[in-house]
Amino acid sequence: MSGLSPSPQPLTSNLSPKRSTTVGIVFLVLFLDLVSFGLVFPVFGQMLDYYLERDSGLLRWMMQLASTVVPAADHGQRAALFGGMLAALYSLLQFVTAPWWGRLSDRIGRRPVLLWSLVGSLAANLLWVFSADFTVLLIARVIAGGFSGNVSTATAVVADITTPEQRGRAMGLMGMAFGLGFTVGPALGGVAWWIGHGWWSGGSAMFALNPFSLPALIATVLSLFNLAWVWRSFSETLPVERRSIPSGEGRSANPLRLFAAADLGAAVRRLNFSFAAYVLLFSGMEATLVFLAGQHLGLLPHHLGGLFMMIGLSSAMAQMLIFRRYVGRFGARRIGLAGLLTMMPGFLGLALVPQYPHLWLLVAALAVVALSSGMVFPALSTLVSLTADPQRQGQAMGTFRSAGSLGRAAGPLVAAGAYFSLSPSAPYLIAGIGVLLPVAMLALVKVSEPIVSPAGTR
Repeated sequence: MSGLSPSPQPLTSNLSPKRSTTVGIVFLVLFLDLVSFGLVFPVFGQMLDYYLERDSGLLRWMMQLASTVVPAADHGQRAALFGGMLAALYSLLQFVTAPWWGRLSDRIGRRPVLLWSLVGSLAANLLWVFSADFTVLLIARVIAGGFSGNVSTATAVVADITTPEQRGRAMGLMGMAFGLGFTVGPALGGVAWWIGHGWWSGGSAMFALNPFSLPALIATVLSLFNLAWVWRSFSETLPVERRSIPSGEGRSANPLRLFAAADLGAAVRRLNFSFAAYVLLFSGMEATLVFLAGQHLGLLPHHLGGLFMMIGLSSAMAQMLIFRRYVGRFGARRIGLAGLLTMMPGFLGLALVPQYPHLWLLVAALAVVALSSGMVFPALSTLVSLTADPQRQGQAMGTFRSAGSLGRAAGPLVAAGAYFSLSPSAPYLIAGIGVLLPVAMLALVKVSEPIVSPAGTR
């Protein structure tokens, strides 16, 4: 019957049992990684209060400098700056290292790179457990950012084992792992803080434990399970004969040169810039949301965990019900453009919250942004994998993730700076207008997509 939307067959029904198992492994790896990553989001405000009481060095100097530059800034705005700096530190290190991890996986295989990056995540989370001192926390964030090669490598694994026709739905499945991980992580972090700060005694903390040790311990356990799971279950997906990189190409260690990806083609370069701009806007919203909701609506970390859960669920629903269902019919490029344009009213709605502090307005605006983002990430991932050379999937995904990391490093700083020096509405007004930049870049991309006709149409 004409006009009916297709009912997509499960992706794994089109793959061999071994490849289906690999997809499941990668899904779990990404899900657990995003759970660990998201645990810290609801507690940024409380972390500032805790470390300011105990740190007489770097952090206090930074906050005093900020107060000197903008004397009228209140505590909530200074907290936004603190959260932006912490988020940016992790992503800046990821930007520097992601292309290197991607190229390394092209050369030595996916499995060893996944294992080493998970070892680094485990070490960083374990150090976070004992981060009663701000300097130790910074070291933990540096290690976490430097060893964050698992996401780009896992995405390259999907490209290794799928055909171009399967690629869009497979990337949609990976996007679901992101959405679900970001659903569980902040919610779990908020609840863990609520439980942990009750039993923690600041005056008699042993072994440098702190109010955030319980969320950090949960992240450590998840990282350990993730490492053991990959070690036991994951088989290499990149055969030796496909690991060679042409001599003299892709040798630079300069992340800016790798990010430009001149040897990967103009389409990948434009997709990288589009992704960087999109992530800059979205991560700026994430980094300041904690302070917007806390300052204007009085929400605490366990409440904020619920907000982040809603964001993750909405994103996962968009990937499952919209992207994976319709990518074969309309193509990833059209869906990505639709998602970016739909984000605009969501960002502008958030800009109204300081003037109209209603919970329903905050939730509605966040739902629009989250649903839209659920279409953008898998669309751009799919387009990069389709336009890159099969022997360079690791490098292509590494530069793509590096582009996102650059956006995630700059986004919190830009948004926190606007929140701090202009007004709480400023970062969302900037995002609402700025979304036109990734729209323009994506519109310039020319790619041949395998469009699948809907079942039952003529």
